[in-house]
Amino acid sequence: MAAAKKTAAARQFPAKSGESEVEVDERSADGSDGMRHIKEFVVLARQWGGSDEEHTANKAGVASEAIQRGLHPRGDVAFDGQEEHPDGESLTLTYSVDTVPASVDHRPEDTTTPRDVIEGVG
Repeated sequence: MAAAKKTAAARQFPAKSGESEVEVDERSADGSDGMRHIKEFVVLARQWGGSDEEHTANKAGVASEAIQRGLHPRGDVAFDGQEEHPDGESLTLTYSVDTVPASVDHRPEDTTTPRDVIEGVG
């Protein structure tokens, strides 16, 4: 029974078995790059202004989603660029942030929160 629990935990938390990048990838719906959590937003091109306020809101959303998915963001959230969406009317905006899986985070107080992003702290 104990072996079954250990195997289930290893599947749920690969970082505990030394596979942190696997855990980040499995917890990132839009993909990952090593330990970076990637988030894509699809917005109507005619409504997107690209202002600092719009980017800040999206960056806070990236930090929030990472936390909800069991990842602890670290440092600044980056805007990685935009591409025209296949629908011809929207843009895909890509953001990313370094993360640590919560299951192995020994310094959770270093997590960049959405509030940190909004206040310009992280």
